[in-house]
Parts: sequence; structure tokens; C-alpha cells
Amino acid sequence: MPIKVFLVDDHKIVRQGVRAYLQTLADITVSGEAASGAEAMTGVAETRHDVVLMDLEMTGDLDGIAATREIRKAHPKTQVIVVTSHHQDEYIFPAVRAGAISYLLKDVEPDELAAAIRKAALGEAVLDSRVASRIIQELQGIRKDEVNPFTELSEREFDVLRLIAAGKSNAEIAEALVIGESTVKTHIGNLLKKLHLDDRTQ
Repeated sequence: MPIKVFLVDDHKIVRQGVRAYLQTLADITVSGEAASGAEAMTGVAETRHDVVLMDLEMTGDLDGIAATREIRKAHPKTQVIVVTSHHQDEYIFPAVRAGAISYLLKDVEPDELAAAIRKAALGEAVLDSRVASRIIQELQGIRKDEVNPFTELSEREFDVLRLIAAGKSNAEIAEALVIGESTVKTHIGNLLKKLHLDDRTQ
């Protein structure tokens, strides 16, 4: 049976290009696609897929990292391959912790993407060399720049962080800082990425 692949990317032209290539392969078939994390959750729930190709930055409340986490929880036999343009720590480590089996960059060669899909279907991981290097450095306790992640936070992000630490809800934070709740959610998302955290409780 062909490997069933579900595409998730908010750029239609990207999905079309990947689909066009994968359709030329006898052992891989595109079984669905989505333009957002929320759409991906619905699409993956409707039928069985072997592998999901997941972009990380998408519009909507559910980004690629959150969607990966939810898909892996609900469908543990479905593997997720991240395909993104980002290779910074704040994307790599949350994505891996969320359950992505592989992490590729969007400059990946088509045959390398196909090979990663085949390996994912077998439960084997593939990492872009730049990503693998960062993971190895992290495991070995080597920080390339010895950067304190807190130095990367903006003043407003620090304000939000202090209020989270004080146990405030999003609505209470919005009221205290005189900003909208959607802005608070954006700041929290940035905090999680910069501090390599999965959720606000951490």
C-alpha cells in the first residue's frame, strides 16, 4: 500500500508543488491537505494518514508545533515531519518535544523529502544537518553563543512573563497591560518559543 501523506502549509503554492512531486512517486500518495493547524486536526481525524508534512508558522490559533502535539496525542501511529524555513532553537526543540519524528528545511531536495517520508513511515528519523548539529550541541551541553534566552525577551514580553508567574489569566494580563487578549496570546507564543517551553505552566 502507498504511504499516505497529509500536507499542512498555509501557502497553497507550496502544497501544490509538494503534491505535484509526490504524485510522481509510485509508493507515496497525498491523502489530504490543510492550510492551518485547526484544519489539519480535522483532516487527520477524518481518515488514516501515515505521515504528516507540517509547516510551523501558520495563521490561526493553532500553529505547527501545537498541531503536531495534538496530532501525536490523538493519532500516535501517524508520524509528523516538520518542513519549515526556520532552524533556530526556539523552533527546533519545541517541535521535537511536540513529537515530530523528523525536522527538514524547505530547501530540502525532493528526493531527500521522499526518503524522509519513507523512513518516517518506518519510524525512522531524519534531521537537516544544521538541525542535527544544534541538537547534538544541546545534548552535549554546548551552547554556541552561551546566550541567556532571557536576554532575547522584549520589555513587554517580560511584563507578560511576570504576570504569568503571578498566576494571572490572559484576560487579567490584557487588562493590566491595556492590550487585547489576542496580543497577550501572541506574546505568550513568543515566550514559549524563546524559552524553549511547551506551555505556560512550564
